[in-house]
Amino acid sequence: MLIKGAKVIAIDINDEKLAKAKSNGVDAVINSRGLELKDIKNKVKELAKELGVSKYGWKIIEVSGTAKGQELAFNLITFTSTLSIVGFTMDKPEVRLSNLMAFDAKLIGTWGCKPELYKDVLDLIDSGKLKLDDFVETISMNKINEVFNNTLQHKYEKRMVLVPDFNN
Repeated sequence: MLIKGAKVIAIDINDEKLAKAKSNGVDAVINSRGLELKDIKNKVKELAKELGVSKYGWKIIEVSGTAKGQELAFNLITFTSTLSIVGFTMDKPEVRLSNLMAFDAKLIGTWGCKPELYKDVLDLIDSGKLKLDDFVETISMNKINEVFNNTLQHKYEKRMVLVPDFNN
């Protein structure tokens, strides 16, 4: 990956999203559609070994906002891992919290962060190495109802950012 030597494996069920991730510097991708949890875990371990990544201390970032995605991320925890939950869901994932104790792992929830803490990411965007347009689309605030409705129906591949247009 492009940041501080990190090796990144992206997991998704959408080949197009995985291709965008790969073109933005992700080292390896896994399409998990139809795969059992055990098979995904084994594939991650195999790729980590190929990439020269330690078996321990993984940083896992879950962004799908689905119970299934959160369960998968939790099950990827290994010794001294840190799992950050970014994606939001009202569903209740089924996980065994004792794994945090058993693996001396951390679970962090994050809603957002001050931009100055994302300096490395902002530098990647500014340099053109991370193509934000692959992941984000802006749309006028006057279409807020349409955007919310389409979001609830999972019609967007990208994240929608509403831009104020109160003068119109």
